[in-house]
Amino acid sequence: MALIWAQYASHPYLETYRKVKHHADRIDRWADWREKALAVLRQSAAKAKQKAVRDSWVWGERADHSELVRIFLWEKDVEAAWAEAKNGGCSHDLWLDLAAKREKDHPEDALTVYLAQVEPTLDRKKNDAYREAIGLLRKVRGLLVRLGRESEFGDRLAALRLTHKPKRNFMKLLDHAKW
Repeated sequence: MALIWAQYASHPYLETYRKVKHHADRIDRWADWREKALAVLRQSAAKAKQKAVRDSWVWGERADHSELVRIFLWEKDVEAAWAEAKNGGCSHDLWLDLAAKREKDHPEDALTVYLAQVEPTLDRKKNDAYREAIGLLRKVRGLLVRLGRESEFGDRLAALRLTHKPKRNFMKLLDHAKW
């Protein structure tokens, strides 16, 4: 167990976390080791945030809770993953994954995530990004309909058209989108 733990402590990621779980389960001590492992990840995230504040040119280590979110999703604990993401942030892909998992029971949360991702997606200024933004907008519309707020969608669409009018390819996709 000491060797596996040393590996995890130096590389606290989902892959090594799974190894710790596998070996801790074999000795029936997972609850104890899990708490230690999560503490290491939280400590790592805190250090990365401090480093990011001091040095704006930090490469490699993410200054958010992406790895904790990834682990909680692997454990199928969506609520804990959501709490970590809200508390410390996470990657774009993890936010979208969380939103998809929360759509059914927490449509308001999913709506907030999808809306927040539209602008950064459009800022990538690539045709693939524009198609991705259309997909996000379809999800936004579906959630607004479910929440009884369909009228908001037209206003949001009009604002997007105004803001992103120079993006001709995006405008074409909006014109041809089937809402």
